Amino acid sequence: MSDQNRSEEAIGAEQQEDGNRLQENGSRPQEQLTMQQPDRTDGSEEQAAPKMSISRRKLLASVGLVSAAMAAGTVMSRMTPGYARSKDDEVVDSVYGNTAGKKKTQLQPLISMTGPIVNVRDFGAAGNGTNDDTAAIRSALNAVPEGGIVYFPIGTYLVTGNLSVQTNCITLEGQGCHSKIVYTYEQTAADTEQTASLFTFQAGLTGITVKRLNLHYTGTFFPNVGESYNGKVSALLFNRCEDVLVEKVDISGFNANAIYVWGTSSAYAKRFKVHQCYLHHNRVAGVLFGYVEFISIVDCDLEYHGSQLDGGTGYGCAGFSGATPMHIQIIGNRANYNYRKGIDLHAGLNAIIEGNICHGNRLYGIYAVGPRTGNVTIRGNFISGMRRQTIGIPAPYTWITGISFGHYSTALTPYEYENYLIEGNQLTDFGMGEGEAYPIYGYFNFQKGNVQIKNNVIRAGRISYLILLSTATSAGNRDTKVDISGNQAFVEECTEYTLYLPQCKQLNIQGNQLSTHQTNRHDGVAVVDNGSLQTFTCIGNHIEDPLIAQPSALKGYNQTWLTSKSYKAGNFLNGTPE
Repeated sequence: MSDQNRSEEAIGAEQQEDGNRLQENGSRPQEQLTMQQPDRTDGSEEQAAPKMSISRRKLLASVGLVSAAMAAGTVMSRMTPGYARSKDDEVVDSVYGNTAGKKKTQLQPLISMTGPIVNVRDFGAAGNGTNDDTAAIRSALNAVPEGGIVYFPIGTYLVTGNLSVQTNCITLEGQGCHSKIVYTYEQTAADTEQTASLFTFQAGLTGITVKRLNLHYTGTFFPNVGESYNGKVSALLFNRCEDVLVEKVDISGFNANAIYVWGTSSAYAKRFKVHQCYLHHNRVAGVLFGYVEFISIVDCDLEYHGSQLDGGTGYGCAGFSGATPMHIQIIGNRANYNYRKGIDLHAGLNAIIEGNICHGNRLYGIYAVGPRTGNVTIRGNFISGMRRQTIGIPAPYTWITGISFGHYSTALTPYEYENYLIEGNQLTDFGMGEGEAYPIYGYFNFQKGNVQIKNNVIRAGRISYLILLSTATSAGNRDTKVDISGNQAFVEECTEYTLYLPQCKQLNIQGNQLSTHQTNRHDGVAVVDNGSLQTFTCIGNHIEDPLIAQPSALKGYNQTWLTSKSYKAGNFLNGTPE
């Protein structure tokens, strides 16, 4: 991502839920009760005993939980923990659907509560989508003790100003899509991200969980070209927090990010996990993270971020280029239809991007490129839906890329040795009718390290290069090793060379099966820059291109020198052994 005037970010975390045991009696795991409750006609709690079967152990466990919550100062309001009621103590109709004229008999368990419970309704929140619930929710956040839960029963909560969280080890929890917070605040010129965002988790907090909430913003979105980073309103902003879990949360409409994690180079956020969230239609990113160590984004839907009018933002998730996040897992997500990139690591060290589906993203499928990016594995991802005639937005956006990796600059290279593994990915339905298209593009601007591009499967229409590893103008004497092996590709049209490989110390091209149609280049399929090359093996490749009539598919800047340094065996060009 472009480096804007934004605060450095960070946070990370993975919080384990240990809510399987009661805190007061410390005995057996809590067991869920389903109660049959008769219809009440006079509002009395004491009318008829509920019909239920309950063991002595379950009864003691239930009493112990309630006692623990009340001992901690929780306001229970004659309410069984985990069941939503209205002000007149009737079970709300939204739990059951339309119940006009029907008995309300089955109570639905809402959340598994293992600590002191603070219900925002008990502090005056109406949850009707009309009344302003800001003050009530602030009071609930101020009242919750460490280890407690701020609970949002079914309802729509209108919030008009920032909610600041300042207590360690708490959970914000609702009932999924039915517990909705609508944020209407309009940012001002004096605002920062901290003052404008919906929830701000203050510096240094630990043990935070946010789960089963629906957060939506209705304010100004800034959709136009040149407004990419005008927004300051994120849903969840974490400032140098540790041990954080965000799970099963739906976030949409914010003019900055759904989840924004920041810190500083001297105070990293740590252990941050985003799991099974639906993050969509936000202006910048689903998850934006900076100075964070150990962050996992797993099994999330990350869709439609950015603006259709503008190519400047729109990331399923993104590492912030002005920071150096470390130890990153982006696994098993669905990053689709984002207006810039599906998955972006403009910065990120020691990262694995694996098993993701990236479909229909406008400019890039997976992007792991930047001056603070290194040691990245991109494996087993599926990239599709990027075949089109044009991009559809004005210059400078004239190209698309399936997978990008490496350093676009020789400055700020974080490690002496850089390693990249691009393995087992599938790219299909890819190409451009006008402009440039690169299924795999590597920025090869580091002096020492290893690159493996192997066992990928590519099906493309019109592209520029199949695999392009570009270098800076002054590459120097490289101590690098490159392995291009086991790849399979079928390309309808290639306007340049199929493979364009950089200066490196050792190069292996082995076991590839490539069918291509180079419309402009007829003097070879693979171009090798032999500047630093010491050894080169080319073994067992099968290359088909009816437009190539050369005796060899290889082309070097110094063909005689290249031949003297290479070992070739078992290669076929258009069915004929070389």
